[in-house]
Amino acid sequence: MKPARDYDIRFGQDIVARDSRSWGRYVAISTPSAWKVVRPLLDHPPEGVGMNVWLDRSHLIEVADSLPDDVDLVVGIGAGRALDHAKLVATRKGLPLVQVPTVLSTGAIIHGFVADWDGRKIIGTLAEIDCQYVLVDYGIVKHGPLHLNTAGIGDVLCGYSGVSEWRYSASKGLTNPVDPAIVDPVLAHFDEIVQGFPPTLEDNGSLSDESVRVIMEAVQNRDDRMLKDKRAPNADHSFSFGLELANDKYWTHGEACALGAVIVAWHTDQSPETLVGWLDTCRVRFRPSQMDITKEELRGGLEETINWLQRGDGKSNSVIVTEPIRGARFEECWSWLNTI
Repeated sequence: MKPARDYDIRFGQDIVARDSRSWGRYVAISTPSAWKVVRPLLDHPPEGVGMNVWLDRSHLIEVADSLPDDVDLVVGIGAGRALDHAKLVATRKGLPLVQVPTVLSTGAIIHGFVADWDGRKIIGTLAEIDCQYVLVDYGIVKHGPLHLNTAGIGDVLCGYSGVSEWRYSASKGLTNPVDPAIVDPVLAHFDEIVQGFPPTLEDNGSLSDESVRVIMEAVQNRDDRMLKDKRAPNADHSFSFGLELANDKYWTHGEACALGAVIVAWHTDQSPETLVGWLDTCRVRFRPSQMDITKEELRGGLEETINWLQRGDGKSNSVIVTEPIRGARFEECWSWLNTI
């Protein structure tokens, strides 16, 4: 698969209306809310529309196979679930793919793989495909709620959890000291985003065209700029999966990852206020009260994260596994999250 840096991402006002003139016969994968926004903007209707409900493989395949084959193109319209579903449809039909994100909340925009979900468990890879290009239409993206777009920044800044883990394990003599040559560029990138994003917002706090571009570029650059070191386990994404699996519910991906990173920073006592400040500055929601996460849902999510991290290659060295947040420690965590 081509790396995120090589994705052809095209920005513009009304770019979907213009580009759709050349789509010929196509099928679309979307969700009801996203389709309601984008459908009136299209030059001509698709030959069929598949609505995504969730990511279970049987649902993805059933919808894919219900759509006509005698078309020229598959178009994904929506957030992460719809875009992933469109990848599966294009793969099964052997067709080119164009992606139209309606919010910038996830790396699914710039990744070509589709996880093979059995219910809410990932058991492998279901599809891999490179899309032809991504259309980021300023008007469409700005139509979405602010928090669903700033969640994309949360999906980047959550990488602070790896820094926290490395610093913590080094302080306990469990690993080598943090290497500034590896960590400092990552932190500088985070600071660049935090300093650069707020000035792009409109006076009323809404997204400008520039804001949309900053978020999308941050998501696209994440893979190249993230901390990749076995001494810096990234439990933030695992937490987001564990939270959803334990509670059989979806939450906004970037927000859940941000919450996981905040919990890791707090649990390791590695300046959690730094990450909290970054997220607040960039308007990223992460507090359980903002995300409608109950105390018991969080408790269950942390327990399931331990199971998630111990799959595959064996026991993870993340502090979430080695020092579980349970009992009195969980009570401290919950109390702290509700006071910041």
